This record gives sequence, C-alpha cells and structure tokens, in this order.
Amino acid sequence: MKNIDKDVLKVISVLDKIPTYYHEVSQRVPYYNMAATLTDAVLQAGMNYKNVVYPRICNILTKYEDYKTTCDFIILFQTIPIQKIINWKNVSKQQSICELAWVLYEQKVENEDDLAHWIHNESNQERLLSIKGIGYKTVDYLKLLSGQEAIPIDRHMFQFLDMANVVVSGYKEASRVLCNVAKMLKISESALDKIIWEYMSNNDIKQLNIQDVFGVELI
Repeated sequence: MKNIDKDVLKVISVLDKIPTYYHEVSQRVPYYNMAATLTDAVLQAGMNYKNVVYPRICNILTKYEDYKTTCDFIILFQTIPIQKIINWKNVSKQQSICELAWVLYEQKVENEDDLAHWIHNESNQERLLSIKGIGYKTVDYLKLLSGQEAIPIDRHMFQFLDMANVVVSGYKEASRVLCNVAKMLKISESALDKIIWEYMSNNDIKQLNIQDVFGVELI
C-alpha cells in the first residue's frame, strides 16, 4: 500500500502556494428546496457549473420556491414537464432526477436534513449508486448539498493531485488522500473542497498549462 502521508504532504505543499489558502471558508448551506438540490446533484456531472448548472438552479429557486420537499417536487414534475422545470433536453438526466426523487420519497427523505441523516448509511449510498447517472461523485455532492462534510472528486481535484505529483488509481484513493489532507490541516472537508475547486476553476489557472488528463465524465 502506498504511503498516504507522503501524498498528503505533497498536496499541502501545493496548497501553501495558494494566496487565498488561509482565508476562512464557510460551510455550504443547503437550499432547503429539494427540487433545486436534486437537480443540482444530477446536472453537475460533466458540466460547466457556473455557466450552465447554477443559472438553472437559481431559476428553480425563484420560480418554484414553494416546492421545498421531495413530495412537493414529485407533484411539481407530475404537473409540469421536468424538461421545462430544469430547462434541460437531455432525457437521461431528466430520468435520473425523477428516479432519484422517487427513491428518496419512498425512503421518507423529504428535505435536506432527512437526506443528511439518511445518506450516511452505506446501504443507502449503494441504493443511490444503483440509479443510472448516479456515481460516487454525485453521492458525495449530495452530502455537501445537505450540509455535510465531503469532497466530491471531479476533474479539478484530479488535476490538483496531478499538480502535486500525487498518482491515484481512481476515485476512492483520491478521496482518501484529500480527506486525510483536511484532517491533517484541521479544516473541514467542505472547506478544502471549496478552496481547491475555486482555485482550479478560476480563469487564471490557464497559466499553469494543466492538461485535462482524465477527460471523462465523473458522476
């Protein structure tokens, strides 16, 4: 087994070079609108979040602010076509959102607080992974959206690890390294996630000439 502590130190050495690294990062606050939460969770995979996903979430929060629970959301998309609600033509994403809503409804998960408690059970995570379009990243992202600690591993995280000369075999190993970084630095996982994600998604990152070495959609 590789030396995780050595990899952790490599990551920290790169973090030390980020000017905003020591600035306080606040915990993510849930939307408390399950229509927005579930749509965000499914649409984010493989998409430009700031320009494509976030505007659609803002639209849902504005137009459908009263549809806060999972049950409310199901009633909504049985009344108005899901394509219109999320402004998204991709049928597979539409189906994933609706199936996710039905699974949570059947499990009596009606809001983000329910989700935060429910999703920590490994068997419940496996149930989510059985939904087409839901992968490890989306499960971790749902944790964040419900106000919990997590580091969803996307291309930005893989690129950051590559910058630190940390070689990982896949999602779980990348997650283990970064979670250990947060633990060693005594900061929350969500704070570390935000620090790295915002740094890597900043336009100035082009100066680093980072290649998207993974080039695959991470759900």
